[in-house]
Amino acid sequence: MAITNAELRTDIAHLTEKLRQIRIEQGRNPDPVPRPKIVDIPLSMALVDRLQPLKVIAVKYAGVLAAGQITRIDVTKLAKYEKAANILRYSTGFWCGIHAFGARVFLQIINRVNEAIDNGKTDGLDINGLMRKVHFSIGLMTKDSALSYEVRGAAVIAEDDVDTAIADLLPEINEYEEDDSYE
Repeated sequence: MAITNAELRTDIAHLTEKLRQIRIEQGRNPDPVPRPKIVDIPLSMALVDRLQPLKVIAVKYAGVLAAGQITRIDVTKLAKYEKAANILRYSTGFWCGIHAFGARVFLQIINRVNEAIDNGKTDGLDINGLMRKVHFSIGLMTKDSALSYEVRGAAVIAEDDVDTAIADLLPEINEYEEDDSYE
């Protein structure tokens, strides 16, 4: 049974109002403000470059899943990638933000598998589904022509200056994270 455009618009309006009411009940702003875009392109590209080893890990993990195996990964060693992906979410560049989304998806998959292993519930994992999601996240973390279009003409930030730039932005990002008023 196909749904018409009018029915779809009605459903969207109903769900939007329902979401607004839930936010009001939680004492939050009924209409969330969009996430601020405060990380400029040169810093965003430096963060994308820092996430490239995570993509390599994702490719290797996909190979493990393709072999029908699951394994626990020490997420403490991936904390620097999680931090970079969280900061990259605030990028002024759309494609840089997509890159961060791919990294976050992969890290969530790892956490889900680790939790299942820790709780002894690995039978409930769909390995093929996880492998497809890892493949999807790898695609999002791939540096391609869209990303290069976004950085055309942008200044390059020196690796030594990246940590300083991150330290300068962290107070503002942490304020947004604590406030949780955006989407």
